[in-house]
Amino acid sequence: MTTVRRGENVMRPINEICIHCTATPAGRPVSVAEINTWHLARGFSGVGYHRIVHLNGLREAGRPIEQIGAHVKGHNTGTIGVVYVGGMSVDMKHAADTRTSEQKEALIAEIVDLRDRFNIRKISGHNDYDKGKACPCFDARAEYGYLFPDNSVAWTPADEMLQRGDHGPAVAAWVDQLGRYRHMIDHKWPVQPTDTFDHTIEIVTIWFQKLRGIVADGVVGPQTRDEMDRALSGKAPYLALAA
Repeated sequence: MTTVRRGENVMRPINEICIHCTATPAGRPVSVAEINTWHLARGFSGVGYHRIVHLNGLREAGRPIEQIGAHVKGHNTGTIGVVYVGGMSVDMKHAADTRTSEQKEALIAEIVDLRDRFNIRKISGHNDYDKGKACPCFDARAEYGYLFPDNSVAWTPADEMLQRGDHGPAVAAWVDQLGRYRHMIDHKWPVQPTDTFDHTIEIVTIWFQKLRGIVADGVVGPQTRDEMDRALSGKAPYLALAA
């Protein structure tokens, strides 16, 4: 495992690659800009994948690797999301492994490059974390396991989430950030110090998420934390930059 620098002094741990498909018809090209549009519409901070593998084997950047992705619920903090274009039959009636020969070669090259660059010890498919999904429509751990001898024992921490009912120092720190941001924008509704994530903190969190143009669910996860970092630094939301 290694870490990637975010900004000047914040580091993001990376210890796993997660493989995805775009869930689009076999043979249909998809651009990074199109994926970005899809994800913005879902309230993400732009394209959620870090690397995209196209039909012809072209490997292209999506979200910067130093930024936490939005590609596998609950496991974005320590992962890199790699997606190949395809994953559905031509008639869109069923999921399918539609990888072209060029994509198969490119995926191996991409995985090896990321593994060696960041000393990554684990690989998975989206469906390893969400059993209700077919994505990426093949068994990524079985296919690429030989590239990761420690895959069965390597551990990736789950995303740290805060939500209604939680208590403790992490909640107090979040409430402090909400208060500082409200003061920055001269919002008159004060946030009282507390270490309890109650109804009021949930409502204020939703307000902040709506203001920044991200998923407004009242839960504090990686994307909400990233937006708060940007907000307290006086930076525009990712959404505004990508629009």
